[in-house]
Amino acid sequence: MKKFRVLVRGENFFLMSGDSIKRVGFYATRFVEALDGGEAEQRAVESLRQNEALRKATLNDRSDPPMLFTEKVDEVSSLQTSDEKSPGLTFYDDPLVTR
Repeated sequence: MKKFRVLVRGENFFLMSGDSIKRVGFYATRFVEALDGGEAEQRAVESLRQNEALRKATLNDRSDPPMLFTEKVDEVSSLQTSDEKSPGLTFYDDPLVTR
């Protein structure tokens, strides 16, 4: 299997921030093994869909779901290792929408 670094962008995630709900986006880098770039994209996105903390924190209505997009896929020579069980997310506020 080949090794890939995949940059994923999340959009339209409604999360609690202080005493209000804000719409935010995020970037996440995931390192995966896959046969090709397409499979690497699928594995990276699926790892975010299965992220239990993110799933529990997301407050979207079913009629306005969050979205995940693959920004970049690069083949790499080795996978990054980390002591963390779940790599992080870098969030940004969408100042146009709050609930």
